[in-house]
Amino acid sequence: MGRASNSVSTLHEVSDQPPAPKMSTVGQTLALLRFLANAAAPMGVNAISRELGVPPSSCFRILKQLTEEGYAQFDRTNKCYSLGSAAVMLARRALDPANTFAMIQPSLSRFVAETLTSVGFWRRIDRKRIVLAGFLESPHPMRIHMSVGQRLPLFIGAVGRAFAGELNLSDSEIEQELSQLRWQAPPDIAEYLRQVREYHRLGYAIDPGNFAPGVTTVATVLNDALGRPSFGLSAIRISSQINDSEVLEIGAALVRLRQEIDRNWHGRA
Repeated sequence: MGRASNSVSTLHEVSDQPPAPKMSTVGQTLALLRFLANAAAPMGVNAISRELGVPPSSCFRILKQLTEEGYAQFDRTNKCYSLGSAAVMLARRALDPANTFAMIQPSLSRFVAETLTSVGFWRRIDRKRIVLAGFLESPHPMRIHMSVGQRLPLFIGAVGRAFAGELNLSDSEIEQELSQLRWQAPPDIAEYLRQVREYHRLGYAIDPGNFAPGVTTVATVLNDALGRPSFGLSAIRISSQINDSEVLEIGAALVRLRQEIDRNWHGRA
């Protein structure tokens, strides 16, 4: 009797344990997309199924649908899957939902040709961060390259000084934000505050190598259709290729570019 009682008790305890959570179809699809995005090489259904813990039948069904829609690519030769090109379009729209970079790209291209700078187009994604939503390389043989999708703290670099100026933050608020940033060569706080005030007067801000030693950046901010400071433009040159007077010329050209974009994009004088 005692043994039977113990057996029943044990079985009861086992049955009370919650089952492992089952991943929904949406969860499985997202897991598959993330896996394909990070995979070092194309993989077959069974290998992907084992890695993710998704049943092979579900894995095959979802991958087949993703392939039909272009979000996965199937190689008939080796029966393996990789990320499809349709994912690129999703990523682009996530970086720049209003397609702003494409609309202003002709103006940016002329600016790049005239100033021999690389140009970064930044979108403010929340209260404290920006993302590089577009980039044009300089035609100069020695030039800077940055990867689209890179995220940075809002107040770092030349574009950070410009945003600090546009947002009309107090000195104490700016100091608080600066205390949380990591720079290659941190600027003096008093100098940073002076540069923010200069932005109000000039319409552009300068980073003389604080964010990236050996790189000089000039930046301004663009407003969106509602008049909110939502985008940053940064003109980038290797410091040894540019002198102080050229930096000022690029800054003035950047202000004219901002005015041109504002006029053409929003119809503002």
